[in-house]
Amino acid sequence: MKKYYPLFLTKYLTKEFIKCLLIIFAVFLSISLLINFVEEIVYFKEKKLNNFLISTIYLTLCKTPNTIIETSIFIFLFSGIFFFVKFLKNSEFNTIKLSGLSNIFIILVPAICSFIIGIFIISFITPISAEGLKIYEKNRRLFSQNDNLIVINDTGLWFMERKKNKHNIIRADRIVNNDFTKLYNSTIYELDENFSFIKRYDSKLTFINKKNWILENATILDNNLIKEVEEIKFLSTIDINELKNLFTNVNTISFWEIIENINILNLRGYSGDELKVKYHQYLSLPFYLFSMIILATVFTLGLKKNYNNFIFIFFGVVAGVFIYFLNDLSITIGLSYKIPLILSVWIPIFLILGISTINLLKINEK
Repeated sequence: MKKYYPLFLTKYLTKEFIKCLLIIFAVFLSISLLINFVEEIVYFKEKKLNNFLISTIYLTLCKTPNTIIETSIFIFLFSGIFFFVKFLKNSEFNTIKLSGLSNIFIILVPAICSFIIGIFIISFITPISAEGLKIYEKNRRLFSQNDNLIVINDTGLWFMERKKNKHNIIRADRIVNNDFTKLYNSTIYELDENFSFIKRYDSKLTFINKKNWILENATILDNNLIKEVEEIKFLSTIDINELKNLFTNVNTISFWEIIENINILNLRGYSGDELKVKYHQYLSLPFYLFSMIILATVFTLGLKKNYNNFIFIFFGVVAGVFIYFLNDLSITIGLSYKIPLILSVWIPIFLILGISTINLLKINEK
């Protein structure tokens, strides 16, 4: 019957790990919902809305999936600690080892399970999260004073701004070398509040200085009359920083859409470094979740002390803070081109896996 032990124990370990994961997930979900709900209440507190509560709950639900994905690394770290502490305190490790299986087997089962869940997250959950965040930002825009809309697609960069009693629709072919102060081959359509045509501006080159736009070598179409001018000033409500923020909002793009969006951005003169970072963060997520389970052994099996549960929680929090800053530091260095950008995403994983694997080998020798 021994040949059936690995299969039986694999199912048992997987079931117990999933239970621990669901408990930790429920805790993080509750905290995320509460924080996002309070944030929306603060946002809407000065806005007099008839459906205040419904809007708050709706936006909270739209935003929370992205929050869960962002914290998934920590969810799996605490799940791993919870799982191993539970097994230690119930003395189940010794029982399982009597069947002839090593510590590595016990550790790899939840680790591989985490890897598979990571693939599921990037394949199926990120599209849901991205769509939810798009809905969230769209609805937020409706309630904010900024009614501007910015879009990039195969036909160029498009901006729509709402001014008093009129609208402007702006299109440009591209930017060059990430320089948002210059728009090439731009067209500005000036429309009234009913979206009826008033005037059109065409320019080979547009310079942007905050909200002041200067159109060079411009052509103006007004009342069917065409006028050419060397330079004309155009006051916009769209700030240059608003243009930059558009391209750094990578969370509204799912894993399956990133490559296409990077190609479009490159075509329009923007490097899309933030999207490249996000793409590799998605690719690395299964490995990250795998490494979190291995790392959990450092604070549990590696110590084998009868600590209070709050001590293990403290270890987890310290590890989580360290991982967060290590990630942030590495990516910041990558974006400054001091190390390869792609490598900056993977370096923290290599470090964590390296340290954890050394600890894992020591545990197996015991």
